[in-house]
Amino acid sequence: MKELEELQKYQRSINDLEYIANILSWELKTKAPKGSSNYLIDVKSEVSLRKFKLCSSHDYESLIDNVIESNGFKNLSILEQRYINILKKDFNKNILIPQQFYKEYTVLCDKANSVWEQAKNDNDYNMFKPYLKEIIEKTKELYGYTYPGQDTYDAMLNDYELGMTSSVIDSLFDEIKKELKPLLQEIIGKSNSAINYIPRKYSDSKLMDTASYLLNYIGFDLNRGALGIYPHGYTDKMNNNDVRIAFKNSNSVTDFASTIIHEGGHGIFEQNIDKSLYPYTNHCVDYCCALHESQSRFYENILGRNINFWKPIYNDIKRMLDLDIDIEEFVTKLNIVKPSFIRTEADELTYCFHIIIRYEIERDIFKGKISVDDLPTVWNEKMVEYLGIKPTNANEGILQDVHWSQGSFGYFPSYLIGSIYDGMLKETIEKEIGSFDEILSHGDIKIITNWLINNIHKNGGAYTGPEIIERLCNKKITSEPLIRYFREKYLDDHNEI
Repeated sequence: MKELEELQKYQRSINDLEYIANILSWELKTKAPKGSSNYLIDVKSEVSLRKFKLCSSHDYESLIDNVIESNGFKNLSILEQRYINILKKDFNKNILIPQQFYKEYTVLCDKANSVWEQAKNDNDYNMFKPYLKEIIEKTKELYGYTYPGQDTYDAMLNDYELGMTSSVIDSLFDEIKKELKPLLQEIIGKSNSAINYIPRKYSDSKLMDTASYLLNYIGFDLNRGALGIYPHGYTDKMNNNDVRIAFKNSNSVTDFASTIIHEGGHGIFEQNIDKSLYPYTNHCVDYCCALHESQSRFYENILGRNINFWKPIYNDIKRMLDLDIDIEEFVTKLNIVKPSFIRTEADELTYCFHIIIRYEIERDIFKGKISVDDLPTVWNEKMVEYLGIKPTNANEGILQDVHWSQGSFGYFPSYLIGSIYDGMLKETIEKEIGSFDEILSHGDIKIITNWLINNIHKNGGAYTGPEIIERLCNKKITSEPLIRYFREKYLDDHNEI
C-alpha cells in the first residue's frame, strides 16, 4: 500500500527526532554535569522544534489523509486504524500551536525542571515559584490554542485520560473520600506506631543489581531497558526497544522495592505493545495515562504488597540487600497504613488522599481560586484535613513532585483512577485465571504478566482506559471494587497480607 509506505517513511523521520530528544532529556536528568544543562536544553529544544514542525506540516496532514481515504485503510488492523486516526487528532492540535510559542514552552519546562531539582535539593520554594507561575500561565495559553473555548482543566484531563472530566472525577473521588476517611481512622485505631520503612543506605551499584533482579522477575526485558538514578522515580520510553527506568537512592528499602516494581509495570506495558504499531510512534500510549498507571500500581500494590509475591524470591532479596529481618516483618512494613508526607513513599490506602489533595489543588489553580503564593499554605491545610499531618518544610510538601515543573497539570488524577481500575481488574483476572495468592506463591507471576500483555498492553494506546475497562470488566468505571479490596485486606483479621 503506497500511501501507507509514504506515511511510515515520514513518520520514521519524526520518530528519529523524538528518540534524540528523549535521549537528551534522559541525559539532562540522570547523567549530564550541571554545567552542561543550559546547552543541553538549547539542543533539545531545537530537536523538539524540528520534530514539531514535521508534526504540524500540511505535507504530513496530506499523508495521513491519503491513508485514511485509501481503499486499503479498511484492510489494516483495527489497532493500526485507530493509531492513524490518533496521528490525525494530534496533527489537528499541533497545527493550532504557534511554532515560536512551542519552542519557548519546551525551553521553559526544561529550565523549570532543572530549577525544581535545585529548589528541592535546597528546600527553597521561592526559588521555584516564579518558574511555576510562568508555567501555569504558559500552559493556559497552550490549551487556549489546542482547545479553544473549552474548560482548560477538563482539556488537560482529556489529554491524559480521554473521556475524563472534573465532574466525573469529583464523583469518583467524593465516593472514595466518603468511604476511606472513616476506614483510615479505623485502621489507624487498630494499629500501633510501628515504623513503616526499613532505613538502610546502599551504593548505587547494589541497588542497580537488585532492581535488575526484581524487574527481570516480573517480566521486564532488560535487553531493551536501562536504569538510572534520579530524585524522582519515573519510566521514559526512548523508542520501542529502549525503555528506561529511573529511581532515587533513598534510605528506605521498602520505598526502593515499591518504586522499582511500580516503574517495572510501566516498562512492561511499553515493551509489549503490538509491533504492528511501532511505525506510527515511539511513545505508543497516549490519552490513557490512568490505564498506564493502573499497570504500574497493579504490580506495586495488588501484587507487590502481597506476601506471596515475595515467598519465591525473598531469600535472594534478603541476601542482595543484607537484610536481617524475616519475610513476615518485611511485608508487614510494606503494608503498614500510616499517614506520611511523601506521596511516593505512602502506603496504598493513604496514597489515595495524596492524589486527591493534588487534584483539588490543580483544579482550583486553573479555576483561578488559588495563586502560586497560596500553594504552600493550601497544600499544608489539605494535608491536615485529609491525613492529619502538617509538612514542616517545602521538601516534604509542595516541592516533592516533579510533575508541575514539566507542565504536566492534569496528570495526578491518573494515579487514583488507575487504582480504581486495579480494583476492577483484580476481580476480573482472578475469575479467569485463579487466586493471585496461589499463582504468586509458586513463582508464576508471569502468568499474570502474560494476561495483562494479551488483554491490555498489546493494544498500546489504541483504546481509551474506559473502553478497555468496560470491555474486560463488563461495567463502567466504579470505585466499589477498590473500596472492597481495602476493606477485605485491612479489616479482615484472617486475611494474609
